[in-house]
Amino acid sequence: MRFVICLAMVVLPELVLAELNPDQIAILSNVNSSGSRSVARYYAKQRSIPLSHIIELDTSTRETIDREEYEVSIAQPLRDALKAKKLTSTVRAIVTTYGIPLRVEAPRPSAQEIAWLDDAKAWRKSSVDFLHELKHEIDGIAAHGSQAPSSQSHDIDMDERAIQRLLQQIGQAIQQANERIRNVEGVDRRKAHERVFEKINQRINGLAGKVEMLRSVTEKTATAMDVPLLTGMQAQLRSAERLTGLLLNVPSDQNREHAYRVVQQHFGVVGVLRYANQEIQRFSYAHARASVDSELSVVWWGRDFAHPSGKIPNPLYAWYPEQTQQPTVNLPVMLVSRLDGPNPDLVKGMIDHAILAEQNGLRGNAYFDARGMDSDQLLSYGHYDRDIRILSKTVRKISAYPVVLENTQKRLSEPGDAPHVALYVGWYRLRHYEDAFTFNPGSIGYHIASGEAVSLRDPIERGWCKNALERGITATLGPIGEPYLDAFPLPTEFFGLLLSGRYTLVEAFYLSSRYVSWQMVLVGDPLYNPWRGRALAQKVKESGILRRETFPMPPSEQIFPDPVQTRKRLQEEQQRLLSRFSLRANE
Repeated sequence: MRFVICLAMVVLPELVLAELNPDQIAILSNVNSSGSRSVARYYAKQRSIPLSHIIELDTSTRETIDREEYEVSIAQPLRDALKAKKLTSTVRAIVTTYGIPLRVEAPRPSAQEIAWLDDAKAWRKSSVDFLHELKHEIDGIAAHGSQAPSSQSHDIDMDERAIQRLLQQIGQAIQQANERIRNVEGVDRRKAHERVFEKINQRINGLAGKVEMLRSVTEKTATAMDVPLLTGMQAQLRSAERLTGLLLNVPSDQNREHAYRVVQQHFGVVGVLRYANQEIQRFSYAHARASVDSELSVVWWGRDFAHPSGKIPNPLYAWYPEQTQQPTVNLPVMLVSRLDGPNPDLVKGMIDHAILAEQNGLRGNAYFDARGMDSDQLLSYGHYDRDIRILSKTVRKISAYPVVLENTQKRLSEPGDAPHVALYVGWYRLRHYEDAFTFNPGSIGYHIASGEAVSLRDPIERGWCKNALERGITATLGPIGEPYLDAFPLPTEFFGLLLSGRYTLVEAFYLSSRYVSWQMVLVGDPLYNPWRGRALAQKVKESGILRRETFPMPPSEQIFPDPVQTRKRLQEEQQRLLSRFSLRANE
């Protein structure tokens, strides 16, 4: 029998199931909440998690806390407890329980940060003005007739969309200038225009602009002489990008001055504009509110590697390079799920229902509430709406669940519209739960809308998550504020992973979530896996909804470097890089 199992692992590696186990879980309870301690002990018993993996925190019982309180009463005590219990390399997942705070407020900028913020805004304003001037110069290259300069005023607080429009206009102007130069008659005149264009392009994009032009020429001519030069320039750009990222993490007057100099040289005025925008986001903390759980995902990173100024690309997301931003820090991400709700007894019932559904199968109907929209634009409203319809079609094809698809602006909103729910995904009624659902034990669902997890305990809370939990849903997810659409897992990705039976609830969530240190919350038993052993994995793969040739590796099986040693090594590397840069800057 052992030989047969080993042979199956070699021949059919994708059929071998490896998922999160109880020894990889730590449970957080609040010493100031008897309900929290009760839920923690109950969950440990039901899932055979060692009692030594319960970590008691002396923290607030309020759902919302400030950043300092989070660091002092949750993050640092958790790190200390994992070290003391020798669990730093073992624990992959954290369970927050009833009584543990839900939301972390944004920090307040210090006086120094306010000064840097004003300076970054000035950099942005001057960059925008200069880009408009350079665009006028580009428009005049090889053009017929004179080009009148724009008299448009440029607001120092122009938003990100306006800046993106400007950058798109610059890109279009560069393309059009290239076209005009190619059509210029006479070699000498053409080369003269090319020299002017190259100088302007280098002011706009710095060395990066020169690299792009050289790369284009090299691809066309394939000259061996240009390849080493191009390779060297690209390495120089990568080094500059790494350095400026580091200087952003350790700001000082001197470091900021050096950073802007390096950015301007390597990435031009466009680089300065983007760097100023990064600083504005960082020092204003405009997008720094987060869920406690999502912050705990990067509990080992610290402020050096996870500054609380906005969302961070999730290294566990399984669909790169679909996402434009890529994570760069090689520190482990913790999987975090919450056992919380209106009261402790209801939370214990969620645990029981998860285990019951695993034993007996998750039964009921599958409901999908789309809106009849469609779009090829990635992660747009139409894209998500189409994704809901694709999931409904797939569930009908690969499973025995009765499927109900609502595909108009009408919602599942009236009592009796959605009885015996096993699965649900839909939208869009903002923070106004509509009592159309009755949930079977083990049911999983989420509503795509902002602020649906602002509170899980407030009696007058109207959001989806608290009210669905109160009415019997076993697992759900939602945001504690405005997360923007792409923070929600695509339904085909989240439910596709779950339906395969290869992943626990928390693993499916982290493989399908694009960001950490952000606003989303997963509520449910992290070990819940109702489709384990239900023979749907091959059907899911053949259906194509996951848009992958292979199943992603479960996070519990991915390399998990010791966070203490890894963090120490990365800090030493940072210091060495900073020291080398300081020496060069002072020469």
